[in-house]
Amino acid sequence: MTSTSHPSRAAVPPRGGGAFLWLLKPLSLLAFLALPAAADQPWSFDPSLLPSPIRNAASGPFLIRGTAPSSAANCTVSVTLSTTGTSFSAPATIRDGSFSLRYPDNFPGAPPLSPALLYLDVLSNPDNVPDAEGLLVIHGPTPPDLPLPFSDDAIDSSGRRDQNAAQFPLHRALVNHFLHSRAASLMGIRRPDFDLAKADDLAWFRNHAALYDFDHRDRDWSTPLGHRPARGFWQAVWNRWFNASNNHPWDGNPANTSPDNFRPYTFTNDAADLAVLYAMLRRASPAAPDHRHGLLREIMKNLLALQHRSPDNFALPDASGRREHYSAGAFRYGMFESGEWLTEGTGWFANPRFRDFAHGGVFNGRAVWALGEVLAADPHSPLAPRLRDALALTLRFCLHEALAHHYTSLTPSGLPLWNHPGEHGYLLLGLTAACRSIPDFPIALHPAKPPRPLRDITANALDTLTESAAPDGSWTDYANVNAVNIAALASGSLALPSHPRAATWRSAALKATSLWLSLSSQPDDAAVFGPLFGDRRGNSMTFHHANANAHADLYVSGHWLHALALTHRATSLPAALDRANSLAACLCGHNSLSVRLLSEIGSINNRITAPSSPSLPPRLAWDAYPESTAFFQIGLLHLLP
Repeated sequence: MTSTSHPSRAAVPPRGGGAFLWLLKPLSLLAFLALPAAADQPWSFDPSLLPSPIRNAASGPFLIRGTAPSSAANCTVSVTLSTTGTSFSAPATIRDGSFSLRYPDNFPGAPPLSPALLYLDVLSNPDNVPDAEGLLVIHGPTPPDLPLPFSDDAIDSSGRRDQNAAQFPLHRALVNHFLHSRAASLMGIRRPDFDLAKADDLAWFRNHAALYDFDHRDRDWSTPLGHRPARGFWQAVWNRWFNASNNHPWDGNPANTSPDNFRPYTFTNDAADLAVLYAMLRRASPAAPDHRHGLLREIMKNLLALQHRSPDNFALPDASGRREHYSAGAFRYGMFESGEWLTEGTGWFANPRFRDFAHGGVFNGRAVWALGEVLAADPHSPLAPRLRDALALTLRFCLHEALAHHYTSLTPSGLPLWNHPGEHGYLLLGLTAACRSIPDFPIALHPAKPPRPLRDITANALDTLTESAAPDGSWTDYANVNAVNIAALASGSLALPSHPRAATWRSAALKATSLWLSLSSQPDDAAVFGPLFGDRRGNSMTFHHANANAHADLYVSGHWLHALALTHRATSLPAALDRANSLAACLCGHNSLSVRLLSEIGSINNRITAPSSPSLPPRLAWDAYPESTAFFQIGLLHLLP
């Protein structure tokens, strides 16, 4: 879970790994090409990933190119398809520190190009871990399907489960490939003999690397489980992440460290983030007839259950005795897998320092984003009437009722600003998405005033962002807040293109984007973090936060990929597209570790941490979270033509 002002969950050390230490290579393709092949030149797929890892299938076969140490004479290049899990290999000769093969022509058995992710591996010794990884994104008229083992329920469209499900052969291949990979080796979770078809390995994966709640999947769901009405449930992290550092002991005995004593939970906003991704994936053709659409409906039923609908206040006093006021329309903080509410003093909030629920919280904006995207993707679903009603109720709370409790403020012209600009931006992403399908839906923000169409409420909310910006176009020094707001303004100008103020929203997005693209990193940070965004300090960016080692949170990169893609679409700013492609290339393998950060199972790591000393080798931690996973792939889908 993250807010738009601080990555609070990152305060808890990830289970099963250390810090993610990183040293990013130079960004510029021209600089890369200008350098002679050095004796210690690393293995990489950089020439294939720059300037962009995205290819159009209609453009036909292309060269897969890479670099190698000058002492290397030959290698094997492997390409694995995300749509089938099938791998195709070919030998390559290394000349002057580089290799190249034409795909698919030089790979026996490889099919013609079609939308897919291509997982690239180069091996100097087939018996060892790959020397470098890469990822290419092949699109057509529609985007490629994205891998889902990280969040899938292992049920197919016919109701078959686990090894009998239609997607199991594909997921087996992708999970196996990931756990045999270079990235998994650097994270310390590589398992050379792993096979998802083995019962013990399947259990390990579900306990250590999967978000879905398999513990309760197969119960009789004709009756609810506590407050949980539906089967579909994404946990905040996998089962074995939950412990005394981030949860409360269920039996009240902190000395009982059994995993069963720390019951998994979900945050409302984490479930909402993945729901946005699943809604956007309706544009892709599923690689296998899985249960994703049914799973999303189940997730949304549980999300709707998290919305408080009575006029009383559901908040409890916190450790200091302070009590927030959350009434009808506000979303609860989350839910345990067993159907109990996540409240002050329980789960994550057992630690009194963790206060993501305070001062309006970080849950309502992202819940509205999910409501809007799901309505836009499937406006005629059986759930649509309930989703529309939930949207209206939350807007009444956020844009009217919350004024009395000072969670919402008024701009000088009297427009309501929910919470702070970043949370208001999340709210707007949901509103602009909903405007694509129900722009005339009537909503009464004030019980004594007549309803207004959604498009007018959305336009006012967009005006709030433009009015609340500083003279330089930004809202705060936080990179994520600005990215969310830029995405919201660009999205508004695209969703309501004929509105009289669409040009104003577009100009505001352009101004803020241009400012942030002009910021440079400090020299030491630039060498480490390359195209990633840190928080603003004057005319530069910093990745230094409190007492922690310098780090970049990858969910922020996802937000910026989203913002830059929409800004380019709305304004045609070339620099926005260039930086978006650089971000995509970084997460697809153009980094000093030459690893894919968008993994074969569909996960994205949480953060990149700089080494405390240049002499230390970089290493990865297995710390993938829902928000980093969802936000980068949401941004990638927006970047695709």
